[in-house]
Amino acid sequence: MGIRVPKEKTIPLFVRLAYLVNRLPRKSRTSRLSLLLDLEWILNRLCHEESYALFSKEDHPCRQATEQFIGRVLPPGAVVLDIGCGSGDLTSVLARSADSVIGIDHDRDCIAVAQENHRLSNVAFLVGEAEECLASVETKFDVVVLSHVLEHLEAPILLLEQVSSRCGFVYLEVPDFEYGPNNEYRRILERPLNFSDVDHLYEFDREELEALLREANLEVLSTSHRLGMLRFWCGTQRLH
Repeated sequence: MGIRVPKEKTIPLFVRLAYLVNRLPRKSRTSRLSLLLDLEWILNRLCHEESYALFSKEDHPCRQATEQFIGRVLPPGAVVLDIGCGSGDLTSVLARSADSVIGIDHDRDCIAVAQENHRLSNVAFLVGEAEECLASVETKFDVVVLSHVLEHLEAPILLLEQVSSRCGFVYLEVPDFEYGPNNEYRRILERPLNFSDVDHLYEFDREELEALLREANLEVLSTSHRLGMLRFWCGTQRLH
């Protein structure tokens, strides 16, 4: 949601001071932009972490955007597998309209938290690896959820290909590398602070992710590019 701002604006003193400091001589424009990009990354990261401390799980804008998108596309009464479920917050949201949900994560501590906080009759939490679960469980899932999973994997295409043969729909969510132009400046200038989390192996742009989905024979049915996230609802070959 955008906003309307007044024609006459008050510029805070600290902004004026920042502009004055930025005018001080430096070796080059490249070094000046590089410093500003690093400062912006640090402040963005701090804002991100503070936002999750300030807003409740139910009220956080990013989580609300995810819930709204999933609410529009998730078939009622579905059998769902939530891969990389963490502490189970999204799993419990899925359970509101799904018939049953399995949440799986390799982190035993996260699963213990999920089991304690989300005691729902139609939800089960498992400790394990997604690939093993997909290979061993006989259930044919209607939906597989990959929320903030692909960016952590050495070979995300392998999981996508395995998932696409086990379900009718796939929901996936990753950070949007192209949420603004500064990440492109970081890429060109080869800045080290060009990731959104320290344990990420990939930062996907939209074209790259869509190409990866096509390679896995997933058809994009609906998308959302809000609040710095890429959200995709995809159909698999099982639909045809």
